[in-house]
Amino acid sequence: MTIIICPTELCNFKCSYCFQEEDQHTQGLGIKYDYDAIANSLNNIWNGPHHGSDVCLHGGECTMIGHDEFEKLCKLIYNLPWREGKVKGSVSIVTNGSLIDDRYVEIFKKYNVHVGISVDGPGDLNIQRGPDPSDSQETEIYNYKLKHVLMKLAEEGVPTNIMCILHKDNAGTPEKLRKLGKWMLWLKKLGIKGGRVNPVSSDNRPELELTNRELFRVWYNVYKWNKKYGLSWNPLIEMEKNLTGENRQPRPCIFHKCDPFNTHTLSIHGNGSIGCCDRTFYRGLYTRSASNSKSGRYQALEMIDCKDCEYFPICGGGCPEEGYGGDWRRKTRWCEANKLTYDFLKRELGLKTAPQPKKEPPRFDDRPHGDNAHGDTGHGDSSHGDSTHGDAPHGDMPHGDSSHGDMPHWERK
Repeated sequence: MTIIICPTELCNFKCSYCFQEEDQHTQGLGIKYDYDAIANSLNNIWNGPHHGSDVCLHGGECTMIGHDEFEKLCKLIYNLPWREGKVKGSVSIVTNGSLIDDRYVEIFKKYNVHVGISVDGPGDLNIQRGPDPSDSQETEIYNYKLKHVLMKLAEEGVPTNIMCILHKDNAGTPEKLRKLGKWMLWLKKLGIKGGRVNPVSSDNRPELELTNRELFRVWYNVYKWNKKYGLSWNPLIEMEKNLTGENRQPRPCIFHKCDPFNTHTLSIHGNGSIGCCDRTFYRGLYTRSASNSKSGRYQALEMIDCKDCEYFPICGGGCPEEGYGGDWRRKTRWCEANKLTYDFLKRELGLKTAPQPKKEPPRFDDRPHGDNAHGDTGHGDSSHGDSTHGDAPHGDMPHGDSSHGDMPHWERK
C-alpha cells in the first residue's frame, strides 16, 4: 500500500479540472498542520502491518508548508526503521513544481526524495493547470519556470517522473498527441523516461474529458512509444504485466478492487487524523472506516455491470471515484478504453485469454462506513494509481490509428 501524508490542503494553483473544491485549496479544511501529530500517526502505522510501505508527501501542494517543515517530514520518513533490502528513505512527493528552488533541491538530494511533477505537456498543451489558467500570460510564465525546474532536477540528478493528466487540450487530436510524444522524447533527453498518463475524470468540467476511443488512441500510441524509444509510461506497463501475470496482484490500485471506504491508499492529514485516498475527500470522506470489511461493490459489479467480462479479475471495474455518472457503485467511465487496451495488448503478447486469479469470498458488512472513529486495525494493501476497464464493444483499434495517416509519427514533417 501507499501512505500519503497531506500536511496541507492549501494549493497555489487553480487547475480547471481539479476534483477538489476551490475553497478547499484557497482556505483549507480548517485542519491545522501539526508535525508531532503527523509523526505520531506515521509511527503508529509503521509499527502495525504496514511497516515498509511507500510514503508520499501530497496535498494540496505539499511544498507550501515551507522549507523547514518540509525537511522535517522528509527526515522523519527517511529515518523510519526500513526493512532490510528496502532503499533507505523511499520518500516520494507529488508537486506542481512551482515552488521548487535550490533549497528544495538540496532537501531532495539529502533525503533520497523521488519527485513526481504534475504537468500536462509542453507549454502550449499545459494550459489547464497553473496559478490561473484563465490568464494566458501568467500561464506562459508558469510554463517557462516549470521547464527550467525540470531541467534543474535532471541536472542535479534528482529522480523525477511525470504525472500527466490527459484531456481534450493536450491529447484530444492527432496533432496534439504528436506534440505530447515529442515532449516525452525531450524529457527522455533530460533523463526523465516516464511517469503516468491518467485520464481526467471531472464531473465539474466534463467537456475536458476524452472519449473512450480518444483515450485508447493515446494509450495505444504511448505503448508503441514505450517499446520504440525505451520509455516507461504507465498504466501501459502495469496493464501488460497484469495480463502476463507478472504482477502478483493487479496494479495500480485502480485495478485492485479499491474499496471506497477502506482504500488501498491511507492518508495522514495535517492534524494526524487518518483518512482514505485523497480522491475521496471531495465527497467529504476525511475519516477512514475502522472496519476492514468491504462495501460489496465488487460482488455487485461482477453480477451486473461487469458480468461475464474476461478482464474483471485484473480490473475489478475500476476506481470507485471514476464511476459512471459520479456514482462510486458503478464501473469506471473508462471501461471501453480499458477493454480496448487490454484487447490490443493481448494480441501484441499473443495471449488467447486473460489470467484468472483466485476469487476471494465475498465479505459484506452492514455497519456504517466512513464516518466512525479511526481504529487500530490494518489499512488497505496496495498502491495509489490511475484508470480502468469493463465490458464495452469490440476490441479493434479505432479507425485511423495505425495505417491511415493520423498516427502521431513526429518524425514526419
